[in-house]
Formats: sequence, structure tokens, C-alpha cells
Amino acid sequence: MKTLLPLFLLFAVSFVNAETKKKPNVILIITDDQSWDSLRFMDGKVLTPRIDQMAREGLFLTDFNVTSTVCSPSRYSFLTGRYAGRCRGEKFMKEHPPGDQTQVENIGELEPDLWNFPKVLQKNGYKTGFVGKSHVIRHDWLTEHGPTKSAAMETYPQDADPRDPEVNAKMQRNHQKWCDEIKRYGFDFADGVYGANLKELKCDALNVHNLDWTVDKAINFLEESQGDPFFLYFSTTLHHGPAPWANKFSLEADPNMTGEGYVEEGFNVLPPRADVLRRNREAGLPDKAAYALWLDDGVGAILDKVAALGLDEETLIIFVPDHGSFRHGKATLYDYGMRIPMLMQWKGTIKRHTRYDGLLANIDLAPTLLDICGVTPPDDYAMDGLSFKPVLFGSKEPIRKAIFGELGHSRCIKTKEWKYIAVRYPTEVQKKIAAGKTFNGFQGEILERPYLTRNGHLGHYAAKVNPHYFATDQLFDMRTDPRENENLYGEFHDLTTELKGDLSEMLKQFKERPFAEFTQ
Repeated sequence: MKTLLPLFLLFAVSFVNAETKKKPNVILIITDDQSWDSLRFMDGKVLTPRIDQMAREGLFLTDFNVTSTVCSPSRYSFLTGRYAGRCRGEKFMKEHPPGDQTQVENIGELEPDLWNFPKVLQKNGYKTGFVGKSHVIRHDWLTEHGPTKSAAMETYPQDADPRDPEVNAKMQRNHQKWCDEIKRYGFDFADGVYGANLKELKCDALNVHNLDWTVDKAINFLEESQGDPFFLYFSTTLHHGPAPWANKFSLEADPNMTGEGYVEEGFNVLPPRADVLRRNREAGLPDKAAYALWLDDGVGAILDKVAALGLDEETLIIFVPDHGSFRHGKATLYDYGMRIPMLMQWKGTIKRHTRYDGLLANIDLAPTLLDICGVTPPDDYAMDGLSFKPVLFGSKEPIRKAIFGELGHSRCIKTKEWKYIAVRYPTEVQKKIAAGKTFNGFQGEILERPYLTRNGHLGHYAAKVNPHYFATDQLFDMRTDPRENENLYGEFHDLTTELKGDLSEMLKQFKERPFAEFTQ
């Protein structure tokens, strides 16, 4: 009895601790158009000390991928755990009714009547927050807000002055509409919201990044959410271009110009913008590299606030871009677009300076976070992803053998060793190609085949830097040719047949979505 009593007490204490232990908080920091060379720890010629510190103090997922390489579909998959081609949003279904081949790009959006993982967390006691860029809801609002009166957004001239009280009131009301709408998709808190990119504000004076504004809103959420477990989706507009170094003008802009118009009181959450340029110059770097340090300051402010609130041992913090930069692989299925750095920091739980080299994808984040938070997804929540929770606790075992990718009229299968990409156009387009008809390029050039995306700007730059962009079939050895310069299609018959078969099996899961011979 004397022996059993201490064991019983130990068991009882352990049981109580397990029951009362607070569920972890989660902060997802997602950046825009970020290339590997805008991070110092990946040998970029920039200054990013706080992000580098995250890499040292946490877990670096070295082969993390997005399954679509433009903003909307990538973010859709992060938030839902589903491939973007499964989207049932109004805009997507209008463009692609059942039976049509999908052209996955910036028309994907969250469905109000389907699950996403923040909505599930909210139903299970989490306070959920959304700050920053959306581009995943109400595409109709984005396109309606033009020179004519919109049912959703109040309008003003493109050259309007946000300091004009009447104009500014319209901007504030428009912003509030975005915040209220975001809340319908599983968020208790929404502020500092951009409907999409800066240009969608339809005002020249507001076409500037304002990291101070969004970080201020994120800090407000953290201060309001200390009592409950929370999830924060922090989505910065940096480094969206057209080129990241062009964002230098944002550092020199009026810091009171925000996504909700002119905010007279300003913000005091980041170092002065002149100080960003000063530190960047003192590091021997050109001004065009200062955008990276500015973003780094924003990440650091969030990390510091978590620590100041005493929540760093209770909070998993994730840093990840939405896809690669247009200078390399955006709007393609090449690795410079798909493969992105993901960092995960959780003091006292994730070991310092660890890495995982296995294949993972953005569709895997939703099931992983639900798993970590101890939340069972509803029976009717359809997800394509796999939980990689064991990786956070040191497992090196492979989670995936392959990753499926979809972008425009291209699809791919990627393994650790190989990548096969298929480009197939819908029947009506293929008939035009076969008949010798030509297509107009973004700068007036004549093309034998159309771009993979509707967006000619994206197609132009993607084709410009990737010589195999239009090739019908592409095979790359990822071990010897990670830049995907040499197309080996036709040299490995058995391997290609196997990869094509794998792609066919994947595509047949997308009901009523043909893709040439792969789904016949």
C-alpha cells in the first residue's frame, strides 16, 4: 500500500495537469511574394536578424511546398487543407462550372458554408484573429470597386486625398466592410485588412505598404486575447512587387496612409522608417535591400510582444511565404515558386536549430495545427493534407512520398528525386493550337501557345525566366538539377510512365474536372 500510494498520487497529478494544461496559441505569419534571397539565413544579401534568429531557435522545414504558386489559391490551401482545385467559391465556380478543366490562379476563395481550420478552432474555444492581406474572399467586391458606383464599396477618384474628411470616411467604411465580412469565415477579430493587394484600394496615395498599421493591429489582438487560447493569421503585403526593391518608396511614404485611409494618430510599434534605411546602409547594403529589414522588424515586434506577455512557451509561431517571387517561379510549378522556407518556433517544445528535410505542403498545415491544438475536425470537413505533428517533436520520418501541384493549365507530381510537369489546355484551346492560330503576349508579342494563366503579366514574367514554360511534358532530376534547367522528358520511359500514372490517379480524384488524357 505504501508503494502504491505515491504512484496513485503521481498519476492523479499527471491527470490533472493534462486536463488543465492550456491549449497552445498559434500565430501564422504569412508573407507575400517572398523569394529565398530575401532571407539572410538562406544566403540572401539582405539583413533579417529576427527571422534568422527564428531559424536558429526553432525548426526549419527545408522542403516545404505550396501546391499553387499565386496568392489566392495558396492561401486557400493554407487555411483549408484542401487543394485549390477543389474550391467551390462563387467566383471559381462561375469561371469553372462542373465539367470544365480548372485554371487554378487568383480566383480561389473561401466558401462561407464549408469548413476551414480557423472556423474549427473558433468552434472549439479559440479566439481567432485576422490581420492583413485577404485575397481569399469576395472577389466580386474587388472587381466591382471601379469607376462606377458599386453595391459593396463606396468610390472616390483614383487621385483622391485620404486627408479629405469626406474621402477618408468612405475609406474607413469600406475597410469596416472588409473586416465584418472576414468575420463570417471563422474569425472573432478582423482589423488592418487589405481586400487583396494595395492597388485594389483604388487610390494612388494608399498604394504603399504600411507594415506599421498591420503590426499595430496584430499587437492589439494579442493584448486582447491573453485569457483564451488564440490563433492569429497575420498576412503582410510585403514583399509584393512588381519588384521588392521598388517597395523602397513605401519606406519613404507617409506612415499614416493605411488600408483604412489616413490615420492621423499614427503608430508607434516599429522603429522609424528612416532608421530602417540607416541600419541597412550601416550593414553595407544598398537601399533596395531595405524592404527585407523592414519586414524583419515587423516579425520581431510580434515575437517581442509574445515574450512580453509571457506567452512564448505557450505559443507556436510560424513564418512562411505564400509562394516564391516572380523573379524565379511565381505562377509556375517550378521549385523557385513551389518550394518555400517554413520556420516554426515554440520555446520549450521545439528544439533549437532543428530541421526537417522531408516533403511537406501547405495543405498539410491545417490538419497539423488541429492535431497540435487537440481539436478533432468535424466529420464533414474534407481535407487533402496530412498532419506532420511528429516532426515538431523531432521525428525525421517521411510524411509524404510525393506532392501534387496545380497552376493554370499545368499539373505536376514532385518527389524528393524527380518532378514531372504536364501542360494541357482545354479542348477548345488545343484545337486552336493545332490549327496554327497564335495568341497575343503581354507586351504584344505573338505566342504559339497561350500563357498558363489568364493574367498576362504573370504569364509573361513566368515564361521569361523559365525556358521550358510552354513545354507539354517536362521531367527534371531534382537531385542534380534543382534549378530545373534540363528537361529530361523522353529519356526515362519507365520512370515517366510511373509518374504519369501517379498524376493520373491524383487527377481522377477531382470529380468533373477533366485534364486531357490523364482523366479519360
